[in-house]
Amino acid sequence: MNDYTSNPFLALRLLRKATAMAALALPAAFLFLVPLAAKSTTVSMGYGHGCSVADTSQTTCWGSLPVQDQGAYTVKDIRVGLDFSCAHLSSGVRCWGNNDVGQLGTTTVDPKGQWVEGVYNPNQITLGARHACVVNWGNLVCWGEASQGQLGEPVRSAVARPMQIPGIPKAVHAAAGKSATCAVQDDGRVLCVGTGSGLAGAADAPATPRGVPGINNAVEVSLFDGHACVLRKEGKVSCWGSNRFGELGVPATNSPLTAPVEVTHLAAAAKAVAVGAGYSCALLVNGRIQCWGNNVNGQLGLALGGVDNAGLVTGITDATAISAGQTAACAALQGGYVQCWGEGTGWSSSLCHVAGGRYPQHPDSWGHIVEPPACGQPGSSAPMAVKGLGPANDAAQVLDWAEKTLPQTFPAGGAGAPGLGNNNWYYLREYPGGHTLAVNAHGTPHLLYLGPQGDGKVLDLGPLSRWLDEASRDEGTRSGMQVQATPWVDFMPTIFGGPCQNFLVRYAISGAGGALPEGVVTTSVRVEVDGRAVEIPIRDRYVDGVLQGTAQGCPIANLAGQMVDVTVFYTQGNRKGVLRTRAKVGATA
Repeated sequence: MNDYTSNPFLALRLLRKATAMAALALPAAFLFLVPLAAKSTTVSMGYGHGCSVADTSQTTCWGSLPVQDQGAYTVKDIRVGLDFSCAHLSSGVRCWGNNDVGQLGTTTVDPKGQWVEGVYNPNQITLGARHACVVNWGNLVCWGEASQGQLGEPVRSAVARPMQIPGIPKAVHAAAGKSATCAVQDDGRVLCVGTGSGLAGAADAPATPRGVPGINNAVEVSLFDGHACVLRKEGKVSCWGSNRFGELGVPATNSPLTAPVEVTHLAAAAKAVAVGAGYSCALLVNGRIQCWGNNVNGQLGLALGGVDNAGLVTGITDATAISAGQTAACAALQGGYVQCWGEGTGWSSSLCHVAGGRYPQHPDSWGHIVEPPACGQPGSSAPMAVKGLGPANDAAQVLDWAEKTLPQTFPAGGAGAPGLGNNNWYYLREYPGGHTLAVNAHGTPHLLYLGPQGDGKVLDLGPLSRWLDEASRDEGTRSGMQVQATPWVDFMPTIFGGPCQNFLVRYAISGAGGALPEGVVTTSVRVEVDGRAVEIPIRDRYVDGVLQGTAQGCPIANLAGQMVDVTVFYTQGNRKGVLRTRAKVGATA
């Protein structure tokens, strides 16, 4: 790899020196800030469809079952199963789709979605093939198919109303599979019910909760159909169950393993784990994704590396969430993008080959990246952006900003402007003098330059998110809007739901001249002090002449009495903006 691609900031300095790009220089202090996180998303992949929710409450689904409009309710998450979906709303859970075994939580069906009776503000929601569960303040409550003991009750065909699973009293995280349900307890143990749990004795007494042997430090659990994995506190992953394809992270075996084995080949510590049909994936602390097991549909995402890249998914370096399904896996990336690989609907325009494109960390110029001709079953074995959840809007905002900042080099009206020329692999604009700016459409998006200052080579100017932060600051400055903030620490955190929910920031945004622009939605709040930063999500928001709301999360430390920098991230239509102020942290007890 040449110096340009290995050091995008060196490339930037060279470009600036040659073309007077002074305004494009990143402030040195910016390198120590946490990345922009506006519009971070959830992601869920099932058997034939997937869904994602942005922190603006915008929902997107792709594949066999479309999303249902949830009206004015705030959508926190959507989980998917086999031909049904459930939305975690601000006031409960609403499900839609197939209801042959009561998986919608009711005996009646409203095509637009059915409220699940008795479930009002759960901590988490999870779906199996034909049953669903919520973690409801320590209780594990489930409904739907019960034929394999997955509801912890004597075997019966269906339970259309939510019921608490007995013997699992202190759940903090849960996962539902095709014929099993597992929950992490507050003491780090994992308890499971159902014949598909993969544990010894499950087939004989499926409704009896069984502990996963040797696990007492679990953080989260994932299962699909035949095997399961847990993420442990040290960032380690352990798996058990079927191992036909090596999905447990050890050489394939004909017989299942009823006790967990540790996955020892992770490239870094894990921060999330996802289990699909015959394969497993871990989201690593460095933003990479590593998968192992069945790859017949390209669901391991190894188009450009195979065994040489330790099972790392091609081109993704900043993932924030992951989900695995029947034949495809999907990841949410920093910035709110969603990408999938494997076989499915909604991302790949081709059946087998990745026809071209540039993925980060694979410096193949602008040429084609093509898999071997004999690639087996249909599917894309490299990440492809889900339609509507790619970087197109952010790429346009950054290129617009570059044109405003350096009109002498990138004059407005370049080919593709004001929109973007999109050949399915790049969003690009060409300018007089042979200068071209582009953003790759798949993989972690980077800002790229091709032109006289690159000696005929593509210069990688770094992740798009770094440049989007600069463009967003400019957007906020030009908007004329003003923000006021009141942060405080509550020393009685039980009022707000736990010790990691006791830092709150109340904010108010007013428009220039008193008129608030239409369509402004806040997405998160960042608090910085002494080189440290924490970003917390929005809890609630409303408009009453000004846009007001509260963000809630964990503090960096005891900030009471300190002056801090407060940054509020927002979106307006397809644009992202940043507003900043300073405030003193108060305290209540």
